[in-house]
Parts: sequence; structure tokens; C-alpha cells
Amino acid sequence: MSADEVASALEQLSAVLQSQRTLGAALANIAEAAVVSVPGCDAGSIALSLEGRSATAVATARVALELDLVQYDGDEGPCLTAFRSIETLRLDVIEADEVFPHFARAAQARGVRGVLSLPATWGTEVVATLNLYSRQGPFDESAVSIGSVLAAQIAIAVSRSPEYAAARATVEQAQRNLDDRAHIDLATGLLMATQGCTTEQAEGLLRQTADHEAATILQIADRILDQHNNSR
Repeated sequence: MSADEVASALEQLSAVLQSQRTLGAALANIAEAAVVSVPGCDAGSIALSLEGRSATAVATARVALELDLVQYDGDEGPCLTAFRSIETLRLDVIEADEVFPHFARAAQARGVRGVLSLPATWGTEVVATLNLYSRQGPFDESAVSIGSVLAAQIAIAVSRSPEYAAARATVEQAQRNLDDRAHIDLATGLLMATQGCTTEQAEGLLRQTADHEAATILQIADRILDQHNNSR
């Protein structure tokens, strides 16, 4: 594909993205455009970032999804590195045995020789990564240039997506709930240790105090923890 053809394809992609009503459809179009426009690309995926974790949203082929999952399972690989470092990573799989041994073995077993992972950033935050796989060989600089344009399109699509905003809000609330529960459990344990009571009795004390002071159980738990920390 010539430079003019690539530019034309990217212009068409931009027009298509403007008409997409869902994030999934927009990302699917970008991933397919990568396979068509990036030299040497045989498969691609896009992984979204939610609360510091990556999750594959779309994949153009089974091999892309499988190699994404290998990275999540082993907590290593170019996709995760691009996400964590906020830098583009271009990888020759044959030379990656020492850096990503688990991933490199899985990629070689599937005939993949080159990987290109690019962070999609909005402001200072990584919102996704574009992950490209080649059976033909390592990616070149032209692949990086085109991939960077596509990664920018991903960032725009994600930033405008009400679905992503809603999903992120849900995850953040779940994390807050977990943190709140951890504080309450810790305060319960302290009451059990200091008052010589059972779990049920300690939880009852928290509820009674909260009712008496017109406060939440979390506020009482935080007060107990603060008092404990100040007395140490």
C-alpha cells in the first residue's frame, strides 16, 4: 500500500468513526484498518485500560486474542509494557526470549515473528493499546508511523464514548466499595482484639455507634483506625 493510499484509507476511517454509535464498532473499524494499512500486519487487537488493568475489547483474529490473553496470564509482554511505560514497543519475537520468555514462546508457537504495541493516550493517561502481530517478520518504522495515527484515533474514540465512561465509573465505584469494606473489616478486627468480642458483636458495636451518632459505619470505622494509628 502506497503512502497516498494509506492517507486515503485513514481519511476514510476518520469519516467512518464519526458515524459510529458504539465504541465497540469504532474500535473494530480501527483494528481492521490496522490490518489493511500497516505493512506486515496479519492480526490486531485493541485493549482498553480500566483502573490500571488491560482488557481486550476487539481482535481481528484468534491469534491476536490468544496472545493478548497469554500476556494477561503471565503478566508480561509488549502490550502490558506499552501500557505501563506509555511508550511504543516494537518487538522481534526471536530476540525476545530473555525479555518476555513466556510470551515469546507462545508467539513463536503460533508463527508470530513481529509485534508492535502502541499506547493510545488522552492527556497524560493511557486509555488503550493497539497491539499488532505479524507472521512475516518484525515491523518497520513505517508501521510505527501508521500505527501511531491509528492509536490517536483510538484515543479520540474512547474519550468520546459514553460506554467507556460508564464502565470506568462502575469499576471505580467497585474499587471504592472494596476499599470501604477493607476499612470496616480492619476496624472490626481491632474491636475484637481490644474489646474481647466476637465478629458479630464487633459489627453490632459499629452499627450501634453509627446509629447513635447519625454517622455511617465507614465513618466510625475510619475514626477507630485513626485513633489506633495515633495511639501507636
